[in-house]
Amino acid sequence: MKKTFVTADLHIGEDRFEIMGRPFQTQQEHVDTLLRNHNSVVSPDDDVIVVGDVCYQKTPEWLPWIAKFNGNKILIRGNHDRVFTDEQLKPYFSEIIPDGDGIIRHIEDTETRDRIVVYITHYPSRGLPNVFTLCGHIHNAWRYQLNTMNIGVDVNHFYPTDMARIPFYLRAISEYYDEDVWNAYHKNNADYVGLRGKKGSYYSPTK
Repeated sequence: MKKTFVTADLHIGEDRFEIMGRPFQTQQEHVDTLLRNHNSVVSPDDDVIVVGDVCYQKTPEWLPWIAKFNGNKILIRGNHDRVFTDEQLKPYFSEIIPDGDGIIRHIEDTETRDRIVVYITHYPSRGLPNVFTLCGHIHNAWRYQLNTMNIGVDVNHFYPTDMARIPFYLRAISEYYDEDVWNAYHKNNADYVGLRGKKGSYYSPTK
């Protein structure tokens, strides 16, 4: 049966492994692992939504590797994708969503038979307040927020995520994770809002 997967922040061609906290020594080892993991779960007929930063912006020579990843691929642009034109990316993607935008998808919860609506966009700050958001961009900074899930490879064992699993994760967020998981909202952290952290967002709309 045809499946739909979501993934983000592949950073094909990346070489800043220490900064990113990725356990690789070379660009080739990095892309070989991502490719092997991806193709072990995604078939050529499956759909794949790549939620930004498919290729490291400074290594355009690695773009052709995208073709080796299975699936009919849609790209939601992220900040590392800005340097690439649609013409450069079109050979690898059936659809390209502009930077800062997103797409709506519906998922059936196989346990409850409910239909869950999700919004998929690269930047967490571009999510919708009334729709559960799937995002990338923040690598291994966190995996869950109250209304957002990071589907980037850094927090998903360097594998894509089957969309059919999203209702399971949403139930975990809603019913099982306690206040220690949501410690960002505790006074210990909340008092530093505005005092620590880079101001603004990497998303900057073009004029």
